[in-house]
Amino acid sequence: MSKKFVVVALSLMMLAGCASYPEQVRVADNVALTSYENAVQQNIDFGTARWSGVIAEISNKAEQTRLEVVYFPSGSNGRPAVSDQTKGRFVTYIKGFLDPMVYQRGKSVTVLGELTRSEVGKVDEYEYRYPVIKDATVYLWPKLEERIEVDTWPMLRPYPYPYYWGYGPGIRVRTVTKPHSITQGPVHVDNNKQNKVQP
Repeated sequence: MSKKFVVVALSLMMLAGCASYPEQVRVADNVALTSYENAVQQNIDFGTARWSGVIAEISNKAEQTRLEVVYFPSGSNGRPAVSDQTKGRFVTYIKGFLDPMVYQRGKSVTVLGELTRSEVGKVDEYEYRYPVIKDATVYLWPKLEERIEVDTWPMLRPYPYPYYWGYGPGIRVRTVTKPHSITQGPVHVDNNKQNKVQP
């Protein structure tokens, strides 16, 4: 196996890893996406956007649901990289009803849809201009669970007598993060299959 083949194969694997968004919010390679930063700085109100963040507010209207989302940049798989710093907020509208008990404040989402005219609203008393994504598909990320695991692990360590180095039992402490349970997600909205009460 040539070194050139190995390099090409590894490069393709890395590219595949970078394109690992959930299926519901994937786009074709030739689709140009507008970044959150460009939409805000240039007040762009057209084109396709796929942004991630954390739900701040949810409000169900007669025909659609409004989500206010705190924006966080996404990692390679699309999950928002939540931190104590954010670049702002955006609003997205989804056709049909979203249950507030499922789409709760603080849950992570990735949203795909078309940009439209921005909205002016308020965060407390502060007037704020929100970029808006309409007719969106929203992917609800499963809740992550963190736990501490402590186990024994062979490690190189000195022995007191006759003063030599060797492998012996050690203790390894690590933090493991994984989806909480399958019932917490993933959840997505199919705009064509909304439950609606018929007159």
